[in-house]
Amino acid sequence: MVSLSDIQIGSIVLNMIEGIPSYISGCTLWNMVDMEVFNAEQYTGNSIGITAIAEMYQPAIISLTASSVLKMMEMQGADVSSISLGDFSISKGANSSSSSTSQSMREDGLMKLDNIGAAFSYYKSNG
Repeated sequence: MVSLSDIQIGSIVLNMIEGIPSYISGCTLWNMVDMEVFNAEQYTGNSIGITAIAEMYQPAIISLTASSVLKMMEMQGADVSSISLGDFSISKGANSSSSSTSQSMREDGLMKLDNIGAAFSYYKSNG
């Protein structure tokens, strides 16, 4: 993998999930990627940026963005019949719900962020 931009990560998510409605693709999707990059920055304490996202952050941001997209689709009444992320694939048929898939993707993304590690700050109190 190489450093990717928010638009490239959005394209990966767009190709991962079947039937993303047009109201989510484009700027809305890129904004969702940007929000997940911000969340990852807050969690890790590192500056990630949106123009050259380092390889170590990409899997977590992709999973978290996919989760956000599925959650948005669920809130808007859309549904998906299948989703895949690398070797991970779920196919639910025509009467599926994206809720459990969204939660699974969110947990996967958070686990990947845990593997990167979080920044901790220690302060010494005088007193």
